[in-house]
Amino acid sequence: MSRIGRMPIPKPKGVEVTIEATRVAVKGPKGSLERPVSHMVTVEDQGDHLTIDRVAETRHHRSTHGLTRTLINNMMVGVSEGFKKELRLVGTGYRAAVQGKALQLTVGYSHPVSFVIPDGITVEVGAPEQVREGSTGTQHLPIIVSGIDKELVGETAASIRRVKKPEAYEPSKGIRYVTGDKRVRLLPKKARA
Repeated sequence: MSRIGRMPIPKPKGVEVTIEATRVAVKGPKGSLERPVSHMVTVEDQGDHLTIDRVAETRHHRSTHGLTRTLINNMMVGVSEGFKKELRLVGTGYRAAVQGKALQLTVGYSHPVSFVIPDGITVEVGAPEQVREGSTGTQHLPIIVSGIDKELVGETAASIRRVKKPEAYEPSKGIRYVTGDKRVRLLPKKARA
């Protein structure tokens, strides 16, 4: 059996689950989500937790088993606690501000970039922080992306980061992830000929 798929999904307090043949809907204090479910697995409500079982033992059924369990668990966590990704805007003179349903970014281009915030996502811009990196001090501006759909939060954070990816050379300017495996590999300054 799939190690991930066989684990029960705990049902947090205040979360309602509706299970149909090809769809699972979850409603909680932060909102509601629904997702289609593959015909290769069955979802059962056991009262305080959900279980996922597969209908056959093929390789494709096993991989779908673990994937379905993870997606439904993410829905449960999203409607009860929510998800967030933290970014840092690094660079002298770089600015960010939320105006209505758009994030305005001034990141060294000839014009400000307007990023439209999708429905269900909240973007907050914090106060700038002075951080010492190497021999110089730089300004970091926190940008927090939050919502109940983990996929949409990650996709939105990646799209914001794509506006100005971090440079590899010191001082590294751009939009970085605060945590995770997206570390910036800093190379020494370019030598002048």
